[in-house]
Amino acid sequence: MIRPGSLRIDKQVGEELFGALYSGIETRGPATFGDHNTIVNHIAGRTPTPTIWELPYVAELMDVYVDSDADKELKDLLAVRSTGCVTGMRNSGRFTTACVALGRRHAPNSVHEITLPTGTPPEALVGQADDVHEGCGYVLRLPGGDPVDAMRKLAGLFRRKSASLLLIKDEEPHERELHGAEVRHRPPDPVAVFRKHLEGRLRKRFDLPPSKAADEVDSYLERDGLRAELKKVHGPKESVAIAQAIGEKHPVDDTALQVIMARAQPRRRLRARKILLPPQDRSTSRRRAEQHERAFRIAYAVFRLRPLHYVFEAASWLLEEIDEAALRPEWGRMALQHPVQELLGDELKKDWAEGRDAANAMLGASRVAWIRDGGMRGAILDVAWHDFDSTRKSLLQWLDRLVRKGDEVMKRAAAETAALLAHHDFDRVHAELIDGWAAAPSPRVRQAAAWTEAIADLTGNVGHLVRAKLSQWCSGTNFTRDTAARLYASGLQQPVLAWSMADLRRIAQDRMQRRSHAVAEAVNQLYGHPRAKSLVAELATWTSDDRARPHAARALVALAARSSPDVGDSRPELLVRLADGEVATADLAVVWRAALIEPDVSTSAWPVLSDWLRQADVDVGLRKDVASLLRAVVARRGMHRRVEFFLRRTADFKDGLPEWTRLEMRSSDE
Repeated sequence: MIRPGSLRIDKQVGEELFGALYSGIETRGPATFGDHNTIVNHIAGRTPTPTIWELPYVAELMDVYVDSDADKELKDLLAVRSTGCVTGMRNSGRFTTACVALGRRHAPNSVHEITLPTGTPPEALVGQADDVHEGCGYVLRLPGGDPVDAMRKLAGLFRRKSASLLLIKDEEPHERELHGAEVRHRPPDPVAVFRKHLEGRLRKRFDLPPSKAADEVDSYLERDGLRAELKKVHGPKESVAIAQAIGEKHPVDDTALQVIMARAQPRRRLRARKILLPPQDRSTSRRRAEQHERAFRIAYAVFRLRPLHYVFEAASWLLEEIDEAALRPEWGRMALQHPVQELLGDELKKDWAEGRDAANAMLGASRVAWIRDGGMRGAILDVAWHDFDSTRKSLLQWLDRLVRKGDEVMKRAAAETAALLAHHDFDRVHAELIDGWAAAPSPRVRQAAAWTEAIADLTGNVGHLVRAKLSQWCSGTNFTRDTAARLYASGLQQPVLAWSMADLRRIAQDRMQRRSHAVAEAVNQLYGHPRAKSLVAELATWTSDDRARPHAARALVALAARSSPDVGDSRPELLVRLADGEVATADLAVVWRAALIEPDVSTSAWPVLSDWLRQADVDVGLRKDVASLLRAVVARRGMHRRVEFFLRRTADFKDGLPEWTRLEMRSSDE
């Protein structure tokens, strides 16, 4: 049994781990797949197909766009070819450059994004020629494969439509000679990005004329050190985040500017280096003191807001992994050798002291790993990964140990850390760590893999890679298919509901899933008010499949037990949707009938149905729709007696059923 919502990731980790890369995108929100896009809620048939939608914000991008070295090449390329490829590092602004190039070639309101279902090759678009509009631009993030082959197969389609397609591909570790239709992208000047975005924000927010906005930006750039800070950003999103923070507080004096910059990623990374790299002139007679401090501080960041005993235990395990990698003899635990204040050092000592009361009152622990600026967590891990190359293997083995031997707190913390590392080196971290978790016999270890992918997807930067991995797991062993179901249960969503449901129905065919609640909880997490009708209709089709039916029944029980999200409304959410005509009575009755008949599900289904009838008994406004549902449920032979028999044994109706329910069931018999 999986308690509803218990597997969902904590969205708070998005800002903690990814900083400026995280812009509030949630795995269940309307911007799941890429910035500003919209999830399509309808069921699009039995076979998932590519989805195409207009990007509504290209004109805004063009207004603040900073020219890159790829612009002229893309202009020349699109003048002679219908397909091309932008190759660049993630978070380099390559997607924006592609959108702007297409907007200039066609029109800002004629740029679309193409999204492929898991496992679908780009050439599947040939079968959807009618969805490609004349004279429009299209951008497609390529999760893998040969871009040249994809361009060759799609060139004819887009040429006939006088349209353009730009593929987005990750740059390979070593530069290679590019194909004639490929353009290499490099990040734009960070100071220019800051200037453009801050000018735009000041014009819109404070209604400043362009000349006045430019003067204001110049005054900020003349402040001591700001230009130098901007030169240290990792990608344009970090420049944009600084511009937005200053624009939000404008006008900003020197003191306020320093507060803003302290929370910017360049300054966070600088502080993280001070935390992990002790002063060069410091001398100590204690054995491996520096290494012990560094391990403790890494664990302190990994277990932020968790009880401090996890930090001690995890730091000890990390030291053991480092010793083993260095072929050192076993030195054992160094009990009573280093106090917390010394292990934390000057940079973190104040955070720990100030957090002992405020954080503990909320968490109920005597001591917790407290860092005032949550974004420092990701910065410390970033520096630990990049500045200590020789310990990367030890870090991965340490995370593996936390997941395989630790409790749930350790597993969640390790999954969050692995998600950040996957952003830095997706292929390696999966090959050496996450893929092993996904294929593990232990369901708790598999859940760690699911958490990792769901968290990694929070920024959208590696979303196409996460979905390619999801497809791989769905096509793998029964263990990896279970991990894929758990990934959906943890909050991941595809941009089209049909794609998610197709994956889950495929997973439901696995015999190992027969008694598992992972698929049902995944469906429960996919639910949203606008999706009620299509989700219930899809579950109704599952009931005709012997293997999928138990999962449809479990999902229905979970959905039917959900309370309305409206404050003060205690009615079940799905019952409200039924009363508002947003759910088809016939579809809902089919799934309810399956839930009441399935041996492994019926015990939990009857109390939920009883609650629905009790709600209708006291709320006349619900009675008509519930009566119609009840008639449809008992329309099958034998269901009348079964329903009456079991309902009379529930707490709500042990004294007998209301007269209106008996009349409805009797009329159904007639």
